[in-house]
Amino acid sequence: MLGKKKPDRSYLQPYEDATRRGGAGFESQLWMSKEAQNTRFGVLCDLGRFGGRIVADLGCGVGDFPVYMQAHRPQAFPKSYVGIEGVHAMAVHARERIEGEGIGRTLIEVGDFVADESLPDLLVNDAGAEVFVFSGSLNTLSMDRAQGVLDRFWAALEKSGRGTLVFNFLSLRHDKEQSPANPPAVRFDPVMMLAWALDRTPIVQMRHEYLGGHDATIVMDVAAD
Repeated sequence: MLGKKKPDRSYLQPYEDATRRGGAGFESQLWMSKEAQNTRFGVLCDLGRFGGRIVADLGCGVGDFPVYMQAHRPQAFPKSYVGIEGVHAMAVHARERIEGEGIGRTLIEVGDFVADESLPDLLVNDAGAEVFVFSGSLNTLSMDRAQGVLDRFWAALEKSGRGTLVFNFLSLRHDKEQSPANPPAVRFDPVMMLAWALDRTPIVQMRHEYLGGHDATIVMDVAAD
């Protein structure tokens, strides 16, 4: 439409550029290494308590997380897994991969969890999501913008009266010589992120040790009445 402002998708641009250069795959997700990715996934499984629950993974990339769970943590595999991915080529690749691996109880959808403000309530009310996961998908957002996104998903869980929000992020309290912050990645202050979580619920855990302080994982649970 003439004069209509084009939506800001700058946070997806690094992934879209990487996908155009080399196709959809592990490298297009801009992870540090497969070993580090698997370590993060293991922490998510430890904290998220996914078994028997409906999990929505926001920014699921090419489907590495359900593949990891089926191979390494089958007891943690959710009752149902819904992956949401904003880069169309990655979502298509994830669907093909899930089908090829024979992974059941898994659905991959194209969606922009930053721009689509209706998505949290849709996932809770229509898909029955009980757990929201963000793994690496906040890395190209500013800390303030990431907190705004997390607030929307947390609010949807609070309205439902149940649920868990689990997310990881690159930490500012890292060994800068061993793991520098390279654009487009953005690092967050873990103390501020922990305070943000505790302002919303007392039921919070944080882990910061698993990659030598390179990043952190926080899990928040809705307090029971």
